[in-house]
Amino acid sequence: MQATTQYDAFARDYHWIFGNERLTGEYEVENCRQFLKDLPSDPRILDCACGIGTQALAFARHGYDICGTDASAGMIREARKLARQAGMKVRFQQCAWRDLPRKFGRQFDLVLCRGNAIGHCRNEHEMVNALRGIRSVLKDTGSLILDTRNWEKICAEKTRFSTLGPRIRNGHRCVILYVWNYPKRRTDPHTIEVVMIFETDGRLTVRNYPITYYPFRFQELIRRLKAAGFGSFQTNYTRKLGDYFIRAGACPENDKEDKS
Repeated sequence: MQATTQYDAFARDYHWIFGNERLTGEYEVENCRQFLKDLPSDPRILDCACGIGTQALAFARHGYDICGTDASAGMIREARKLARQAGMKVRFQQCAWRDLPRKFGRQFDLVLCRGNAIGHCRNEHEMVNALRGIRSVLKDTGSLILDTRNWEKICAEKTRFSTLGPRIRNGHRCVILYVWNYPKRRTDPHTIEVVMIFETDGRLTVRNYPITYYPFRFQELIRRLKAAGFGSFQTNYTRKLGDYFIRAGACPENDKEDKS
């Protein structure tokens, strides 16, 4: 289950978590470059955790046929607004992962699920169902690129605070404080409070957005991907990395994990 109501409120300020370079979406395109070269000509791409649309719009600027979905109506509203402002015709649609089969046929060569989004699934059952929904819209030759925080590292280190910024846009200055809350059990919900402190004309405004995640280990994620029908894994996971990616093939022809 994607944290829809949390992100509906967060959507209007979500762009502040990105620096100016990341806000263009170009960083995400470059991160996927090694996989894009393996796609067929004129590939179809789905960004199934599109947020405010920055990544999908960047892919579209590079000439890719891409559409975006998100379970949050607020995020989709912001994505459509960005597309209008850019004069771009990219389709954005509200849709949870489990509902993807009802919205699309098996038509995509690549599905992107980035930005630590999969961590909003509350348990193994919910995540497997979400991944099955994603798998169902991929061609047999297609693949999923998923990235996530390294929850094993996070839960071991238990960092309490982290910051972003300051950022200055349109006369507003923003500093972001992440407050991490750790329950006793790793499998219980972890809440990150995203505290945004704005300064405008010498006046301070504070807005707080609590976001809930459900941690999992790397091997648990691999097992859930296999249960959903994925295989042929490639990953850069190590215990020391703060986040990592997994590329999963739509057909489980090869279950080895290629840690390249």
